[in-house]
Amino acid sequence: MSILRTALDYLGWGNDLEGESTDPDYDEDTARDEFAHGREAGVIPLRQERAEFTGLSIVRADPKNMDQATTVADEIKHRKPVLLNLQSATEPEAKRIRDFIGGVAYGLDGYMRKIADRVYICAPFDMPVETLMLDGTRTGEARYETADRRSMPEL
Repeated sequence: MSILRTALDYLGWGNDLEGESTDPDYDEDTARDEFAHGREAGVIPLRQERAEFTGLSIVRADPKNMDQATTVADEIKHRKPVLLNLQSATEPEAKRIRDFIGGVAYGLDGYMRKIADRVYICAPFDMPVETLMLDGTRTGEARYETADRRSMPEL
């Protein structure tokens, strides 16, 4: 007797390993499909799909011109955080888009932070962007640093 069979018998799952069942209504194809979809009794999928997403999502935008920037501005007006990637826009157009989106964020009392070269995060006023401190010197202290919007570096 194999170790696997002994363990299955001990747990009460000692059905035949070859897939034969004593149940006359057992259909191997149906059982395989149910197992593949995690619906077999006793199977708990590690990752369950959400029926409806109720949380907040971050919008990623890669505008290349001002027409596309107005669509990004609409997302900011709906109080959604936007990750603005201007790396694919030309340099003069990227500057215009950055200035326009920064003005929209400012007008809505939100803010815009540079996170990489020509990549910015735009967030509503009530959603702070925090920095995770990775230097290891903050044991027992807060691991996140939230900068006051007046002390953030200029774009």
